[in-house]
Amino acid sequence: MLLSQLPEDVLYHILAYLDHVSLSRLSQVCKSTYSFVNRDNVWKNVAKEFLNTGIRRDGSDLYPKIPLKERVRTAQNWSNGLCTKDILIRWRKNLLPWLQIDGNILFLSQAAEIRAHRVHQNAKKILSQPFQIYSGHNGDVCRFVLNNSYLISSGSDGTIVVHSRRSGAQTKLPGHSQEINCLDSRDEIIISGSRDTTVKVWTLTSSSSRKTISTFDRVWSVAIDPSVR
Repeated sequence: MLLSQLPEDVLYHILAYLDHVSLSRLSQVCKSTYSFVNRDNVWKNVAKEFLNTGIRRDGSDLYPKIPLKERVRTAQNWSNGLCTKDILIRWRKNLLPWLQIDGNILFLSQAAEIRAHRVHQNAKKILSQPFQIYSGHNGDVCRFVLNNSYLISSGSDGTIVVHSRRSGAQTKLPGHSQEINCLDSRDEIIISGSRDTTVKVWTLTSSSSRKTISTFDRVWSVAIDPSVR
């Protein structure tokens, strides 16, 4: 009897003993095997062994629209992949700016500004002169996040600045008494954490925080759970 002729529940039981390398090799045998092995149910146990695959301990899936095989491949590359080191841009002083890449644009903070540089991926270089500069803080930029319409930044001056990526308009949201160390945003919601021991929740249309959560220590990290609506 061929492997593909076995009942599906038996196949699932057999494949549960294989690691990610063996599953990948098995998927190359034939089209029918490829189709079956690529199912998320086959990769679920393997995905639990890797970081950031979106599979929680209770078995729930944070990113059901992304094939589990691809998430395992990405997680494995992060752990064991090979990389090459290239210096794309350099500063005279030693500093570690906050940075984020969006397509072929690299956004990075420099003192009180956020600069946008175009990246030439084929040439492996960055244009040294930014094509756009976002300002508005009276102190260093601590963190920023991006979405399709806005660049949202937090600074050592205790303010959040919402920059429109289309019109260039900006809105300031003062509310923290000390620097804002962390920031996250999803849809219309902004969440910030500060050295003043508070976490604040904002909306893009509000001029003041909608909710304040007091803690007992400086807040270093905040994140919005993407699975919660």
